[in-house]
Amino acid sequence: MGNVICISAGQLITKKHNNRINRRNQYLNYGLLSLASVLKRHQLAPIVIHGHFDTPEETLAIAIKHGLETTPYPVLLSIPSYYAVSWANRFITLTKEILPNLQIVVGGRWVIANRPDLLQALVPGADQIVRGLAENSILRIVTGETAITPSWQSGNQADAEKASSLEYSLLHQRHLYQPSIEIARGCGMRCTFCQEKDEKLQPLKPPKQLVAELGSTLLNDSLVEMTPYFETSMFVPNPKWIGGLRAALDQAEMQISWRTEARVDTIKPELVPALAASGLSIIDVGLESASPTQLRRMHKTRDPKRYLERASALLRTCAENGIRVKVNILLFAGENSDTIQETLHWLEAHRDSIYGVSVSPVIAFGWPEDTDAYLGSLAEWGATRSHSPCAGVTHLNLSDDLNYEDSLTIARFMSRQFMRASQYFTLKSFSYFPRDYSFESFLSDIGHEPGSHSFSTAFLEECIQEVMGMAA
Repeated sequence: MGNVICISAGQLITKKHNNRINRRNQYLNYGLLSLASVLKRHQLAPIVIHGHFDTPEETLAIAIKHGLETTPYPVLLSIPSYYAVSWANRFITLTKEILPNLQIVVGGRWVIANRPDLLQALVPGADQIVRGLAENSILRIVTGETAITPSWQSGNQADAEKASSLEYSLLHQRHLYQPSIEIARGCGMRCTFCQEKDEKLQPLKPPKQLVAELGSTLLNDSLVEMTPYFETSMFVPNPKWIGGLRAALDQAEMQISWRTEARVDTIKPELVPALAASGLSIIDVGLESASPTQLRRMHKTRDPKRYLERASALLRTCAENGIRVKVNILLFAGENSDTIQETLHWLEAHRDSIYGVSVSPVIAFGWPEDTDAYLGSLAEWGATRSHSPCAGVTHLNLSDDLNYEDSLTIARFMSRQFMRASQYFTLKSFSYFPRDYSFESFLSDIGHEPGSHSFSTAFLEECIQEVMGMAA
């Protein structure tokens, strides 16, 4: 029958600073894995290969080992970000040189958006561009057959649970991945910088279904413990869902440590103890700023005072219940020394409740027709275009006081004030580093590129003792 070769395009250029440690990140393309899982349930044999920061040549060699040259099916090539377009073009060129008649189908929900014609112009070697979500059409795309209504749409709960689960066994080197489990799509909160601002938030995945998926995914081996990331743009739990998760975990005799992301104003502090009891260990909190001016400009809130009060209560309660908080900060249009100081002072006041801080300048993603109006609105606060490292990505000078390069320097400075090497390693190992990446290798990578990281290397001996003590 042959394998269906599914490739997640890697990157020749990077969003973050191009150093060894950032290139260690393994971001799971769970959209592509979802499509492969659908194909598997239709008795096909897909294999999912991630390019990550490997070269297209290296990924092509892996695909060939998995039967690229003999497959009767088209190759599915997912482009997860605009940064991956150049990698995808190189991969297509290499593949077509040895297999000129092989069909290559390209997808990528956020990159294509509503303009498959524009992506086709950027990726001329693609034989077909598929926009949007393709779970309902992927069988036809691959085989030409129209699917009979699957059993999991029959109304049977067991079938439905099976249908939405991701088949991690389809991943090349699946044992190296920390699993990501999608628990809801959409957001709809209309923050100006978010790609899902207009996507309606879906209900959270039912706890029994979630635990069943975890049971079929988690491995118990000699590598770093599997700690799933519950993927959703906005985590909005309620007591019934949290209680259901705890009950489902108890029934399955399963203990896990998990991570998710949330706005500071969508989780009630009184729910935090129950979340901690269900295994929530790390939460990425989208604070974005502690400057009232910037919060209003982002459309993050109409009441910054109340917003920051709720953030304080959430961070304090998480710390009291043993949940580590990573705070995400966004340097936005109009940023200046005063707004940055407001955020720094707030973070300093909450230092004891913060485990790590991630800071990035705002980036405009999308085709010109989608971003021109947005960039025009940012100009009101003094932001101007800096440069475009690739199609679909625009870097900004945030204000007259803060050009693009300055914003990167300030972002690294802010992160280093609140995150040490040990904290960074723990956070990344929980979700993104390969499960065989050791702290010793991490220290070696630091030594090769000192000063290029978004964490502090001060008190490194103390950090080593902290990590080694945790590992013992």
